[in-house]
Amino acid sequence: MTNKSFAGLAILCAAVFAGGCNSDYEPGESTASSVAVTSFSLTEDDKVLANLDSVFFSIDLSNFTIFNADSLPYGTNVSRLIPVINTLEGVSLVELTVKREGKADTIYDYISNPNDSIDFSNGPVALKIISPDGMNSRTYQVYVNVHKLKNDSISWQRTACRPLPSAFNAPKAQKTAGTADAVWCLSTDGSAYSLATAEHPSQETWNKASVAFPFTPDIDSFTATENALYILSADGQLYTSTDGGQSWTSTGKSFSNIYGAFGDEILAASGSNIVSYPSGKTSAMPSGFPVSGASPLVTFSFQLSGGLQGVITGGRDASGNLTDATWSYDGSTWCKVSNKPLGKALEGVAVVPYFTFRESSTWVSTKYATLFAFGGRDSKGDLNRTVYTSNDFGMTWVEASELMQLPEYIPAMAFAQGLVYDSELTVKSRSASAWTEYPSARLPMGAQVEHPLSFLTSRATTPITSWDCPYIYLFGGVDERGATYNTVWRGVVNRLTYKPLQ
Repeated sequence: MTNKSFAGLAILCAAVFAGGCNSDYEPGESTASSVAVTSFSLTEDDKVLANLDSVFFSIDLSNFTIFNADSLPYGTNVSRLIPVINTLEGVSLVELTVKREGKADTIYDYISNPNDSIDFSNGPVALKIISPDGMNSRTYQVYVNVHKLKNDSISWQRTACRPLPSAFNAPKAQKTAGTADAVWCLSTDGSAYSLATAEHPSQETWNKASVAFPFTPDIDSFTATENALYILSADGQLYTSTDGGQSWTSTGKSFSNIYGAFGDEILAASGSNIVSYPSGKTSAMPSGFPVSGASPLVTFSFQLSGGLQGVITGGRDASGNLTDATWSYDGSTWCKVSNKPLGKALEGVAVVPYFTFRESSTWVSTKYATLFAFGGRDSKGDLNRTVYTSNDFGMTWVEASELMQLPEYIPAMAFAQGLVYDSELTVKSRSASAWTEYPSARLPMGAQVEHPLSFLTSRATTPITSWDCPYIYLFGGVDERGATYNTVWRGVVNRLTYKPLQ
């Protein structure tokens, strides 16, 4: 038995139980089953939506509501839909009332004209049922819900921005690095240095401390692993700190560039080699490999990977040329993987591991691990505004859809750091004052955090009150002149903010 058949059977049983388990209607008896809607669906219409007739509608006989918990795709036209309504045989009235702003209501007699199309675009339609003997009546509110936002779009809010967690009002440079346990933001005003840390980038207050480096640091090389911080001096000496950046010790090693953290190691360039520190594992640098300006190393694992994987994208090779390629590392070997690289050669791209969703012809959604690439600077010094995505771990890059592109109010940038952290959302989530956010649109019923039918009670044993939602954070970056942005932007795929269905 399919889920839909089972759900339909449950509704029929609910209607029978509501009538005191009577299978035969007795005229004059006050029964809920005499005015129950036993099923509600929509007539097939491929011009509106493929498989429209298979949209499942829930019927709440206690609160007199009928609705599709799984909202229809963004942009679905619901102004001319033909409903299919099943009730007790012989009811004396089935009437739909459509409210129209500034106009008289339109009333449809469903018994006489069952093929009339109904406009559900202006909110709920009233469905009135009167029993066969005319003694009982009930009016339902019928909702045909459509997503107000594209589910797979990133929702960048104008106010989803805060200053860098720096001790300086106008930092001249910064580098942010994150681990599973902490986020670290190193900044400078040109003479002094500040290191701010927090357990999560959404925190309103970060712990800030001045740092007295016994050397001139290369801030762009700042990197964090789970157990240490690393940075290069201006002359390439590698220093490390295990006390949160308060004291720094020379490792005795020299590198020209740090690509990022790979587990408890860092990967760095040394001449024509790539070295893992502190293990000392060394491999020859492949031809065309970037020696500077690549995106910070992004690490992830997936079902068939067999272990941790890392990728870098873009940058400059040993000849000084920009590249559009993506390179992958499996713990022992580097490999150029981009069959279809970025749309242009760039340095200073921010790459983050995230998610997108695809809907089938029956609008069943599948979640995909996706790399996002933001920003960067081309060979002419122009900043890139195009967002690229890859659903195959960097092998194929394409331009993201229109709603995934950065809105105009987020400036183009290069050398920003992209991090992804889960935030716990609840049915009453509110942002801290450092993050002033407002929803861009009401989320669809049955999937949103709060909705007009909040009186509907869950039939789950334990109602869902919280869920994890991964946010993208873009720290800093520079403008066309190389000036550091004193901002942190954050965004999220809209679908992930919806309260899970239950």
